[in-house]
Amino acid sequence: MYTNPVKASLDEVMRSMEKLSYSFEDKIDDLRQKGKDQKDLLELSKGAMAMKDAAGIYISWARHYIERLDKTDDIALDDEMAEG
Repeated sequence: MYTNPVKASLDEVMRSMEKLSYSFEDKIDDLRQKGKDQKDLLELSKGAMAMKDAAGIYISWARHYIERLDKTDDIALDDEMAEG
């Protein structure tokens, strides 16, 4: 998908975090259907939301720094072209 290995790695992390989130929600739904304690399930649901929020923050920061890497790489290329 990406030629940039850093962006490809972030894409992989995003897919993994999404898979974790769906798996966690599926497990909570399974426990709910089995009649598990609602208070415990609410706690687990809050935890799942916290993980999802944290993943969003992590991904936002990663994108920010990837953009900075790209800009730094562009500057290096511009410098090389000016020297050559």
